[in-house]
Amino acid sequence: MAASFYRAVRDAARREVPLLAAGNTTSLQAAKALADRLAAEHQLLHVIYRSRARVPPRAWVESAALAKSAVACNSGTLNRSREVGVQWMQVFDGAGCGWTSHQDPDKATGTLRTVEGAAAWPISHPRCMRAFGPRPDHARGARRTHPTAFAG
Repeated sequence: MAASFYRAVRDAARREVPLLAAGNTTSLQAAKALADRLAAEHQLLHVIYRSRARVPPRAWVESAALAKSAVACNSGTLNRSREVGVQWMQVFDGAGCGWTSHQDPDKATGTLRTVEGAAAWPISHPRCMRAFGPRPDHARGARRTHPTAFAG
C-alpha cells in the first residue's frame, strides 16, 4: 500500500508540478490540493521515514510537491541564465540554511555560486525556500561568498 502511494505521489508531482506556472495558484495551494486528493484516494494512516518518524500522508505529499516545485522553478532560472551566458548566481535562502543541508555550516544566503554549482543544489532540504538571482555583472573567476560582500 505504501509503495503504491509513493508511486502515485511521484507520478502526480511529475504531471502536475510543471502546470503550476500555468495555473492561477501558488505552489503551496497546489501542493495542499494535491495532498488532499492523494490522501483521499489512498487510505494510508502515515508515512514512515528512515528515522522511524511517522508523518501524516498529507504533510508528506505537500512537502514532496513543494520540493518538486522549488526544484523546477530554480532549474528554469538556472537553465535560462546559462542560455544567455550568465555564469554566476546570487543565492537567496533562509538565514540559517546551509548549502547542501540545513545543518551545513556553509550558509547559502547572499553567496555567489556558479550556475553549475547552483544546479547541483537547487534546494537543500524539504520546504527549502532557496531562489537564485542571475549576476551577469559578476566578473568571471572572482567568487565572493560572504553575505555582506553585497552590502552598500
